[in-house]
Amino acid sequence: MSCSVFSQTLKPSLIQIKADTNFCFTIPQTKTIATYLIKGQFADSLEVSFDKEVKLFQKKLETELAIKLDLRQKIENLDQIVLYKDESIGLLQQEIKEKDRKIKRAKLHKILLGAASVISSAAIILK
Repeated sequence: MSCSVFSQTLKPSLIQIKADTNFCFTIPQTKTIATYLIKGQFADSLEVSFDKEVKLFQKKLETELAIKLDLRQKIENLDQIVLYKDESIGLLQQEIKEKDRKIKRAKLHKILLGAASVISSAAIILK
């Protein structure tokens, strides 16, 4: 516990009892000492409460940093998912274009086959 320095007027009288030295104060001196002790006690309790608040804020800061790190990782994962989806969409569009070309060729072949069938049928009928 920390205490302020006492003034010069607070000189106690010393009394020897057995092997111990005891300090004797007057009532006003005792009141003054008590006020200094109380101030020191409150200062210590304030220091303890400030230490607790600092620890609490440090803990909150650590949790916030951990949350930010997790969110950044989630953002990176979502960006990768979007990138892969875009790539797969591009591949699917290419496949659709190729199948459309095959379908158009097949239709053209059917039309040419139908036309050849009609022409050969007409040639056979005319003979």
